[in-house]
Amino acid sequence: MTRKEGHQLLVFCNLVATCIWIALNFETSGALERPYHLSILVLGLSGLFWSILNGRRPVPTEEEQAIDNDNAYLKLQFEIERRQDAGRSRVGRILRYLLRIFSKSKPSSISLVACVVTRALILRRVVRGVECSWDGVEIYLPLLLCLLELLTKDYRISSIPRFEKASRPPRHYHLRYALLVAVWVLSAHGTISFSADHSTYICPLANHLRGWIRTLQLLGVVLDAVIINLISKVSREGQESGKPWAQLSQLAVATTGALAAVACLFLWWNPPYNHTPRYLNWSLVPDSKAILSMSFASLLSTNFVLSAVYLLAELRSTSIAITTSCVCLCIYHLFASNCEYSVIPKRPINLLCFAAFGAAFGLVRLEREASKSQQLFSLNQKTSRVLLYFYVLCGAAFCGQKYLLYSTAAKFPNHPITALISSARSISSNWEKQATKSMSIIEAVEEYQSRYGIPPPPHFDKWWDYAIARKSIIKDDFGQIHEDLLPFWGMKPSEIRNLTGHMLERPWTKVGGLRISNGTTALGPHIPPTHQWMVEGAADMINKFVEWLPDMDLAFNINDESRVAVPWKVMEDLKADAKLSRQALNRTKTLRSFSTNREWASLFMEPETPYPSDFPSRHFKDASLSSSFVDYGVIGCPPDSPSQKQTWWNKNSFCHDCAKPHSIGPILANWTLSGSLCHQPDLANFHGFHLSPSAFKPTNKPFPIFSQSKIPTFNDIIIPSPWNYEDKVTHNVSHDMPYSEKDRTVFWRGATSEGFAIRGTWQGMQRQRFVHLVNYTAPDSTVNLLLPNKGNGMGYNQQATAISQITSVTKISVSFVGEPKRCYGPDCNLEMEEFAFGDSVDFQDHWKYKFLFDLDGAGFSGRFLPFLESRSLVFRAAGFRQWFDERLVAWRHFVPVDGRLHGVWHLIAYFGGTERGLRGDGNGHDREGEKIAEEGRDWAARVLRKEDMEVYMFRLLLEWARIVDDRREELGFDLDLFLRSV
Repeated sequence: MTRKEGHQLLVFCNLVATCIWIALNFETSGALERPYHLSILVLGLSGLFWSILNGRRPVPTEEEQAIDNDNAYLKLQFEIERRQDAGRSRVGRILRYLLRIFSKSKPSSISLVACVVTRALILRRVVRGVECSWDGVEIYLPLLLCLLELLTKDYRISSIPRFEKASRPPRHYHLRYALLVAVWVLSAHGTISFSADHSTYICPLANHLRGWIRTLQLLGVVLDAVIINLISKVSREGQESGKPWAQLSQLAVATTGALAAVACLFLWWNPPYNHTPRYLNWSLVPDSKAILSMSFASLLSTNFVLSAVYLLAELRSTSIAITTSCVCLCIYHLFASNCEYSVIPKRPINLLCFAAFGAAFGLVRLEREASKSQQLFSLNQKTSRVLLYFYVLCGAAFCGQKYLLYSTAAKFPNHPITALISSARSISSNWEKQATKSMSIIEAVEEYQSRYGIPPPPHFDKWWDYAIARKSIIKDDFGQIHEDLLPFWGMKPSEIRNLTGHMLERPWTKVGGLRISNGTTALGPHIPPTHQWMVEGAADMINKFVEWLPDMDLAFNINDESRVAVPWKVMEDLKADAKLSRQALNRTKTLRSFSTNREWASLFMEPETPYPSDFPSRHFKDASLSSSFVDYGVIGCPPDSPSQKQTWWNKNSFCHDCAKPHSIGPILANWTLSGSLCHQPDLANFHGFHLSPSAFKPTNKPFPIFSQSKIPTFNDIIIPSPWNYEDKVTHNVSHDMPYSEKDRTVFWRGATSEGFAIRGTWQGMQRQRFVHLVNYTAPDSTVNLLLPNKGNGMGYNQQATAISQITSVTKISVSFVGEPKRCYGPDCNLEMEEFAFGDSVDFQDHWKYKFLFDLDGAGFSGRFLPFLESRSLVFRAAGFRQWFDERLVAWRHFVPVDGRLHGVWHLIAYFGGTERGLRGDGNGHDREGEKIAEEGRDWAARVLRKEDMEVYMFRLLLEWARIVDDRREELGFDLDLFLRSV
């Protein structure tokens, strides 16, 4: 088959373009999380494509016709077998076809199928344990291919005759080629190893997973080289025989069948059940997002495979591998540091990068020289010229990016944290002014109307009097209440009441009922005793003002986890309907008080429940111990948000684009935005609630559930926590001491209660990652800190600092207590081996230490308010948000910590100091730390008291009482009537 010279260039350009696209989307494609599925689809599509090409053969020559005549009996035999297969089932025909392929295949073909199946299984295992993988080991593939070519002399074209005038290959060509490949590979691997930015996901030391995964990676690279070498031989044999696609098609179909058979055996041996990870459930129950991602990735990968196999027939496999690897290396370096406060690359990295690009350039030059010979596989002149231009472009882009990093990264006249602290004070002061400006009921009503576009609810005057009597300074800004309740304005009041009754009548839904009737509260009789304290605490809070509330039933979430996750489109429709309902209320001329004839379901208060405790609700699902991120966590995000479109499957790699919107480098700058999951697909692997919640019964319908906290993308209605109101944990002032007298120590004690640890999910949980990070990071590991400039002492620049230089100044006292909790047997044992578990400490002992870390548990942390009331500096890493979050400002009242924990050492070094610090930095920023601690303490004493919880709850329930009233578009506080009655 004769090929035009332009074909090589066209296919080569297609290969490079496809490779660029794959490299850009490598870590955000959900398909790569399922490499086995992807392998089956790609091989199946490739085999189908080659079958189609094989069926479109040109008119045979006389020589080919003679060969076909000699093999006529084979056609007759095939017809006989086809007729025999006609009576068999489809499955039987497929199995017989696969067996026939194997029985007539050469040993090398069978070996190729076995190698591909083994490689797919290895890749699947490596992806599952990617947190322990070896950075950049795949870059050694070109070197292995080069060595295979030299050993097998697989760089000659045997079918092309040697012309007398054809020039011979340059002297020592193969040695020079191998040396350049080695230089390229070693340089490229060095740049990746030195510049890789890892996440804090745990690679366990206890089970030797690191060694196992890295061994599999090395074996996989060797298999890659063998597979490519065998495919190149098959491709060239097909070219020489005049049937270039026949054997490739058969091998692809046979390999697809073998992979599918192995998959069936795996599912038969490991039947899916509720506790399996998401990747196994997907094999039987795919979701639309996974199908779309897999379809696109399979088409793209198939295009890559077809282009590469086409080129293997006429080019050295090493040349193809070098080109694709160079593309990936260039993309890696161009996009690895694309955020503010980028890490300046070390000098060795730059030198290695230049060496790598120089070696690639030299390889193309050698290929151009070899193209003068008819004896070697080589690039033609057009392709080599384009490839040279491409390498020059890559080198120029690399140099330009490094120049930008060097010219901009060090321009920090002040430390970013210092600037954030200054900005936070301004933001906090402005918020306080607008939230506390009403001095009378008249001003409060006008402010309410101005903010929310509707009149206040009935009994607003009673709420105002209550707030004044309790000395609440926050009287105007209750944005959290407005945000939580807005969607329910888009629902009929009767529907809301029916949904409340639906939950309360079914104990299985895990909600506790509270009835308000005739100015009194009554608890539902079927609340589990272990959780009754929560509803009792809410009742104690409500009893302070219950006389002013109309009759209603309330459903309280008795679990820690969030419950209500409404899809984005449904929520937008509800908000649109809510706008119309509120406009109708605003047009009402005569405002009325609450109705007295409300209809509420009464069955839940009966001694016997209408439904048994194990009777489920069709609107809720028991999703405990399984990933919640995709199905519930991000369904409230817009369709074009990164978390809806991408999957961050590489748990070992840090996602810069995920942290960039709310960060300045490793420093969290926007606390509110950091709570959103919509731009952070990687958080699926970094919190116990997203990985495997312990007790999770969610719904996708807008059920009115009152919870103590929620993930921002959920739709629960937040209430002040009864845990804090009932003083489950408290701050004892007599045990506290001034900030300057406290030990310079990072202190944390807690249990492994964040989520349920099963099949390794504990490796991504926030508490486990924090304990592992601060205790098991190697002392000689370095982190790039912003420290005072060594040269002129002006400004800050990045300096590599050993962890030991931080911990020698600030002590670390962080550990779990007791024994592993909420875990499956093997995971409990692994956690026990991985971590040191100590004894419990008295809660009041916390006040001895300067730096207190606060981390989520199964839900919110109940310790945050006592921490804030102390004189210690509070570092807060929280995915769950509470009623008071709108009142607090990060960097003024507490130190925010990104849930990825990648900035922990930066924060400890800033406030605790380092050995290398200058101008007082060696002792840390004590003044700034003490200021934040004192301002957080003072603000908590003013706006986070029990009285403030009551005021918030009172206003919330007045708003709620209006929403569930059938005449809500007529209800409101009539200021004129009030003034006439005074």
